Amino acid sequence: MNTSLYISSGAMSAYQQKIDNTANNVANVNTNGYKRKDHSFSEILAAQINNQGRPDQEVGRLTPNGIRVGYGTRMGLTQTSMEQGQAMETGNPFDLMIKGNGFFQVGYPTATGENGEVRFTRDGNFHLTPNPYVEGSFHLVNANGGYLLDQNGQALEFNDQYEVQFNDNGQIQLRNKNGQGPAFFSPQQVGVVDIQNPHVLRNMGNNEFTVDPAVLGNGTTEANPIRLMQPGEVQMASGFLEGSNVNLTTEMVELMTSQRSFQMNARAVSYADQMMGIASNILR
Repeated sequence: MNTSLYISSGAMSAYQQKIDNTANNVANVNTNGYKRKDHSFSEILAAQINNQGRPDQEVGRLTPNGIRVGYGTRMGLTQTSMEQGQAMETGNPFDLMIKGNGFFQVGYPTATGENGEVRFTRDGNFHLTPNPYVEGSFHLVNANGGYLLDQNGQALEFNDQYEVQFNDNGQIQLRNKNGQGPAFFSPQQVGVVDIQNPHVLRNMGNNEFTVDPAVLGNGTTEANPIRLMQPGEVQMASGFLEGSNVNLTTEMVELMTSQRSFQMNARAVSYADQMMGIASNILR
C-alpha cells in the first residue's frame, strides 16, 4: 500500500508540471515568436548499480541484483519545438521575421554604453530609438529594451537622413531621403545566428534565451553551439512577424488528458489512504 501511495503521488507531481507547462503554452498563443514546450515522462526505475558489497542491506530483496523497484513516473525531458510559426503581416518595415532556422541577437549594454549581455530571440518586433550618445542616430530595440545586433555583435545604427530597407538575406539597403544619389548597402547587416542544438538554450523570460553552460559538454564553451549565418543562408521578411507555433486545439486536448490523469491518481491516493486506515484499525 505504501508503494501505491508513492506511485500515485509521484504521478500527481508529474502531471501537475505537465498541466503548468500546457497552461504556459496556452497563455503564449498570441506571443510573437513563441516556441511551445513539451514535457515527456520517464519511469522512476530507482537504479543503483554496483550496490553489491553491502549484504547486510540486501536481505530479502526480490528484484535483480543492482536494480530497485520503480515507483511510478516523473517528469523527464522538457523540449522546445522549433517549428515555424504563422507569418503575420504588419506593414511596419522594422518588424522582421526569420523564415527557417536562426535567432536574432539582442544586446543589453552596460551603463557606460559598452557591450553587455547578449540574448537570442525569434521575436522580431523592433522599433527605432534615439542613440543617446550621437545626435541624429538611432538604434533598433525590442520591447524589452534589447538592441538588435549586427554581424559583428554591435548594435545596428542608422542615420536619420537615410531611408532603411531590409533585404531578404538580412542586408540593409540605405537611400538618401532627399532623393539624391543611388541606394547603397550599409556595412552592417542583421546578425542572425544558428543555434546548432536549441535544447542548450535557457529561457530568460520575455521570450529571450541564453546558452545554458550547465548542459554543455566538457571542454565546450558557450560560443561553441552558436554560428553566425551568412547572407546566403538567412531568409528574412520585413513587415512581417512570426506568430506563436502553439496549436490551441492540441494544447486543450493535452490539458484535459493531464487533468483526467491527475484526478485518477488523486483517487488512487485516497483509496490507498483508506486501505491503510482499515489495516491500522485491524491491527489495533
